[in-house]
Amino acid sequence: MDKRNTKRGGDRRPHSAPRRPVRGGIRAQSQKGSFAATWWGKKWIETLESFPIAPRLERGRLYARSGQVADLRIESGTVTARVQGSRKRAYRVRISLPRWNPEKASRALERLRSQPIRAAQLLAGEMPDDIESILASFGLPLFPRRHSDFSSECSCPDWSNPCKHVAAVYYLIAEALDRDPMLLFTLRGMDRDEIIAAFQGEPASADRPESPHGVQSLPLPEEPSFFWGGDSSPFIPLPVPLRPEIAAAMPKRLGPLAFWRSRRSFLREMETVYARASSFARTVIAEENWGASEESGSPSGHEQITEESR
Repeated sequence: MDKRNTKRGGDRRPHSAPRRPVRGGIRAQSQKGSFAATWWGKKWIETLESFPIAPRLERGRLYARSGQVADLRIESGTVTARVQGSRKRAYRVRISLPRWNPEKASRALERLRSQPIRAAQLLAGEMPDDIESILASFGLPLFPRRHSDFSSECSCPDWSNPCKHVAAVYYLIAEALDRDPMLLFTLRGMDRDEIIAAFQGEPASADRPESPHGVQSLPLPEEPSFFWGGDSSPFIPLPVPLRPEIAAAMPKRLGPLAFWRSRRSFLREMETVYARASSFARTVIAEENWGASEESGSPSGHEQITEESR
């Protein structure tokens, strides 16, 4: 049933735990306090909670945290899910938002593509801080502006809008956005592969950004024996990698896993692993450069590494 235009008031029943638990359901990572960890995930929740639907959202949070959502898919312009209620058969939920105008969306993508830093952030799983204003300049709202923007359907007999099953999916969408902000574009009907292809397009040479921090590629030595590590090869200190601005960029670039069903956050665990590996790599490079500079009698290499490592 389409609940878009339903007028019924809020639910005043007690907020008890679901009577029919789901084994292996999608359990929200946030088990207490606020949902979502990123600014765009939190903005999704703040937007929802600004609408006059608070009682239903409260029951939806309980369902999301209890793992009552058995399956959830976010595809072009549509979210579909199965949510277990009190009956034996799970209810089917469908949610959609107004699609963006294709011509405006294409021009907005071209603007983002011309700004490599913002495109790189999106590809690495980060949403630029000014993305809302950029899209708004093309008449494209990133987040819903009113509750009527949502079109929701649920096979349950409850006519309220939203029912608790739809509300549970709203909250899990926030955690999905944490993992992959480009799903906000997907919700507006944009094809993910086309977005990635547009962002990965090679910019014109005049627009190509300079190498960050002035790091330049070193030319090969003219003497062939130096290339193979001859004793007379001059000491060239390895460049110390700077700390990445985006943690765990590779897992984020690969995109989200199927909805995570563990109590621990996969991405947060990977961020910890990458941070430790990065710190260890910096230590190894600094030690290698120090040892090589001592053997070559060139203290300047160590001085450079020490200064850059601070």
